[in-house]
Amino acid sequence: MMYKGDIIIIPTDTVFGFASLLHDQEGLKKINHLKGIKKPQPIPILISNVNQLKEIAVINRKSELLMRKYWPGHLTIIFKTTPEFFEKTKEETVAIRMPKHPIPLKLIDMYGPLRVTSLTLPEEKPINEFKAIEKQFKKHVKEIYPQGQIPKSDQSSTIVDVTKRGLKIVRPGAISEAELLETIK
Repeated sequence: MMYKGDIIIIPTDTVFGFASLLHDQEGLKKINHLKGIKKPQPIPILISNVNQLKEIAVINRKSELLMRKYWPGHLTIIFKTTPEFFEKTKEETVAIRMPKHPIPLKLIDMYGPLRVTSLTLPEEKPINEFKAIEKQFKKHVKEIYPQGQIPKSDQSSTIVDVTKRGLKIVRPGAISEAELLETIK
């Protein structure tokens, strides 16, 4: 079981990530601490189905087209938040992704959407080898889930912002800007 303040490490279809419960401020602080981040940053959310977006994000035409084509998969979309979510978190926008990996999907089905961010330390590439992850983080987290049979990727997801006019690539990744622009025509 996962409780308030618990941090776990999970595989995804892109890279491994630190995870905590969606509204767990204690867990989010621990993640920022483990990543060496002094000023807290918003942590993306992983979902297991589109219905989970209703309480979190405002879906527009662009996001709907992108979700249909690339979810589950390697695309993180930045949405405007719902008034209810803003009230709880004070976040005007939020990055959300639906991974294509059975372990996070099962955990999300059990606990609801999770806050998940890659296992990166400042100015470094993501840590993506299970033994290195265990060595560095085992004593700091509740559990580390192995990759399993799903092929891993060393490339993080593409992050795209659809909250304003047009489309803005926030972080290049597995999906090119040209592919994304073609999708929202």
